[in-house]
Amino acid sequence: MSSVVEHNKFVSLSVLDIDLEEHHRKLRRQEISDEIAVLDQKAAESMLSKPCPKCTSKMHWHGKTKGKEVWTLAGMIHIKLIRLRCSICSYLNVPSAHLVSDGLLSSLAEKFVELCRFNTFASARHLLREMLGIDIPVMTLHSYVHAQAAHFDDEIVRATEALYFAGKAPKVDVALDIDTPLYLAIDEGLVREWNWYHNKKSKDDPKKFVTAYSAVFFDGRKCVSKPKDPESGRYRYKLTNRYGHASATTDIDQFFRELVMLSYQRGYTSNNKLFILTDGARYLTRAIETYFPGAVHLLDIFHLKRRIAELISEAHPLFKYTQDAIHAYNPEALLKIIGAHQPTDEKDREKKIEIITYVTRNAQSIKNHKDPKTKVHGSAAAEKSVDLLIARRFKNRGMSWTEKGCEVLLQFQVLAYNGQLKGYWENRHRQTSVKTVQADTFTQTAKPTKTGQRVKGQAYYHQVRLIDCERTKGTNTSSFAK
Repeated sequence: MSSVVEHNKFVSLSVLDIDLEEHHRKLRRQEISDEIAVLDQKAAESMLSKPCPKCTSKMHWHGKTKGKEVWTLAGMIHIKLIRLRCSICSYLNVPSAHLVSDGLLSSLAEKFVELCRFNTFASARHLLREMLGIDIPVMTLHSYVHAQAAHFDDEIVRATEALYFAGKAPKVDVALDIDTPLYLAIDEGLVREWNWYHNKKSKDDPKKFVTAYSAVFFDGRKCVSKPKDPESGRYRYKLTNRYGHASATTDIDQFFRELVMLSYQRGYTSNNKLFILTDGARYLTRAIETYFPGAVHLLDIFHLKRRIAELISEAHPLFKYTQDAIHAYNPEALLKIIGAHQPTDEKDREKKIEIITYVTRNAQSIKNHKDPKTKVHGSAAAEKSVDLLIARRFKNRGMSWTEKGCEVLLQFQVLAYNGQLKGYWENRHRQTSVKTVQADTFTQTAKPTKTGQRVKGQAYYHQVRLIDCERTKGTNTSSFAK
């Protein structure tokens, strides 16, 4: 090869390796372009054999579209697709427009999303350039990742609507034994809101957050590792039949309706007990009473201990008695001990009233820990799900999000949490068209013209750009994390 010898001098193996990599990338881009041309030709021939869908007249060739950029793992390629037009009604159609409707192949979309799940968009762009040789602007990367929301299947939303409005029970995915309880841990994560962060006038402006709700279903736990010293070490447990759900765009009522549907999918029946663990927030207690009237509400012991420690420190003589009352799940005794505490600071007196109200409101949730069937007394599952789904990606230093921007990556986080992400991308790669965007989307009916006058048909490229704008209308792609 000419790359190996130049002016009778051998180049290094590293230079040869770099040249071969770029040479293979060019070959791959050409092969993909050729394959798209073959598929385009077949789609056009198939469409020519059919009548016009508008007036049933015959379609004819109408040249090709303007060049469109399509991103692949080998880099960017420029393609032109065949256009067909009706002779009578001027119906314009691009038969194979659905092949490249997003402007990138799903194989590269997977790389985009995976890099953005663990890195900022700026870091993901740098990694794409260094690892795949793809130099793409950060804002373009924002747009491509944001566009993946169009591919999500709203199966949970449809099943929830069918349950509440049509009375149709969802399909059961997990069959629980009669004596096996179902656990549901619920929590929330607050993500800094983009508009407040970028438009605040002073540090005193009240903070605004995007509320991301998180929940995890499981039917028990099993020990995966034991400490060498049982007295000082900690046991590690794994949740069995774990299934997570999260959302940053739904309100609390819609979120709980989806949880009701998911509880049936996870095997909950009238023969099983449902234990719901929360931190005792008032809105969660009200939602549980409304949507899960037969469930057993459990207050997370860790949150209760933390609240008490804010008022009565470990050095205080009453601290030991508060811990004994908590471990005995006795809210009445706990209230007496708190009442006996006499704070000297006005701030501590207000804290005392707040804690008494908190314990009184959740008294029954504390007593429910005495149920013989419950084996889980803390919401560590909920805290961990918030950490894995929300905190690690969305709450890093300097980050701020919109609801829609947070929701896109959050759904991919949920798929990874449930072990479904690999299957999701395998299904995407096998698809030849976009479910949410039909081929008719890229068609247009032109106005009839006078005899002899030629009309410039709207090119496929312009139609795609128009649809992309409509799809992202009202969203600001700069709202993603920098």
